[in-house]
Amino acid sequence: MWLSPSISESKFFERVRIALTNAESHSEIRAALIEYGVNETFIAEGWQVFNRAKETWERNKMEVSETRLSSNTYHNAYTELEMKFKRHRDLSLILCKRDPDMQILLGLKGRFPVAYNKFFDNVKLYYTSIITIPEVQTKMGVIKITPEVATSQLTELDHLLTLRADYDKEKGESQDATVSKNAGLHELSEWMDNFDILAEIALYDKPQRLEVLGLLVRS
Repeated sequence: MWLSPSISESKFFERVRIALTNAESHSEIRAALIEYGVNETFIAEGWQVFNRAKETWERNKMEVSETRLSSNTYHNAYTELEMKFKRHRDLSLILCKRDPDMQILLGLKGRFPVAYNKFFDNVKLYYTSIITIPEVQTKMGVIKITPEVATSQLTELDHLLTLRADYDKEKGESQDATVSKNAGLHELSEWMDNFDILAEIALYDKPQRLEVLGLLVRS
C-alpha cells in the first residue's frame, strides 16, 4: 500500500493527484497505460475515489479542529469552577472539622472528586445545600459563602454542563469523521496499488516514465 506510517496523508493525496494528472496529460504514458486497461474510464474512476477520500479527509480535519476548540473552552471553564469549588470546600472542611453531620449535608466526606461526573455531582450537592437548608446557610455564612454565591456557582455549573455536552457532541462527530476518513484513504490506497501495478507493467521498458507518475525508480 502507498499509504503507510512513513508517508503523510497530505503527501499521499498529492502523489495521487500528480499520478492521475500526468496519466491523463502525458501522451506517451497515456498510450502505454491504455494498452493495459488504464483508459479514460479507469482514470475517471480514480478521480472519483480521490475526490471522495479528499472530501472525508478535509471534513475530518475540520471536525478535529472544532473538537479541539470545544475541548479548550470546556476545560478552561472546568478549571475555573474547580478552583473556586476547591477553595470553598477547603474552607468548609476547616469550619466543619468537628461537625460530621454538616460535612455529610455538604457532601464533604471523602477525597476531592477527580472524575468529572463526580465533580459535577459534588458541586451540585454542595451549593444546593447552602441554598435550601437553613442551618447550612447559617454555618456557611461564617466564611461568607452565601446563597447568592452558591447560586452564582450553580449558574457556572449549568454553563459547564452545556459546554460538556457540546464537547461530547463534537468528539463524537470527530470520531465518526475519522472512521469515514480512514475508509476513504483505504479505498484510495487500494485503488492506487492497482494503478501502480498496471503502470509498472505498462512502462516496464521505460521505467524513468514511472517517476512522472510519482513512482520512485530504483537504479
